[in-house]
Amino acid sequence: MWNKSGRNSDIGRMDKNDYFCEESGNSIIQHMKTFFVVASGIADLPDQELDGKTPLMIARTPALDALARCGRCGSILPLSDDKPLSRGNALLSILGYDPDKVMPGKEELERFGSSYGQEHSPGYFVLPGFSGHGVVVSLHPYVRGVGKMALLRPLEVARTTGDDESVLGAIANTAIEAIGNNEFVLVHVECAAAMSRKGDVKGKIEAIERIDREIISPIADYVWGAKEQMNMVVVSDCIASWRLRENVRGEVPAVVYFNDDLPYETSSFDENSVKDGPLNTPLPGDLIKKLVSFEPVPAE
Repeated sequence: MWNKSGRNSDIGRMDKNDYFCEESGNSIIQHMKTFFVVASGIADLPDQELDGKTPLMIARTPALDALARCGRCGSILPLSDDKPLSRGNALLSILGYDPDKVMPGKEELERFGSSYGQEHSPGYFVLPGFSGHGVVVSLHPYVRGVGKMALLRPLEVARTTGDDESVLGAIANTAIEAIGNNEFVLVHVECAAAMSRKGDVKGKIEAIERIDREIISPIADYVWGAKEQMNMVVVSDCIASWRLRENVRGEVPAVVYFNDDLPYETSSFDENSVKDGPLNTPLPGDLIKKLVSFEPVPAE
């Protein structure tokens, strides 16, 4: 289990602000290899049945809590109020897609993501620092479609069995293997959101715990043990209410962890604990722009 208690002595001390990009201009100051983990639908609403808590507050998440203590936390708004609420739109927005452009529908994204090629689509955009050096790891075609719109190459996930833990472990292994030859690895998991759609609160809590155990912990272990400067981002794409069985607008928790950073005071990773954290990304798309330079690319 990943349990950071101090800094990695093999890595020279740096100021993490050196790795956040300028707010103006398109040049990168510096950038590190990045795991960008989207845990779809882990955020939820407080519920009386749960004593005013959310599934994320109740779930046992030692790896996420360790990231919260050692990383820069905060709440972010994944999607502006004037855009149709969907996980696909929220993911596009989190990755910095121009909100003034027409948001592609889920069917269009699924068609685009159904193959593992790197053909371009109308309205594609690019993260210049990672162009040609980024991948997306997901079992869902619409997520691969979103990744391909950002010029991320989709990777196939090798699975030995069909059980949930094996699938999540395979996703984590694929992501870790990919970081060696890539600068940016987008990881997407949807099991918590699936439980929300079913209205299964117990299943959602268990899904969050599996994500923590099978996705967050091994990737955080790798980042912490890396001999080069590296960061890890964890964010939810939207609030997925198990009670309402639908997505809800609102802010979601996020954390950015640098593997050469001193601990913060955030005690745990959940909707309430991160609100006063030092990560200040109030607008859709701001999170990714703090990590990499961004510039829209006109459609061909």
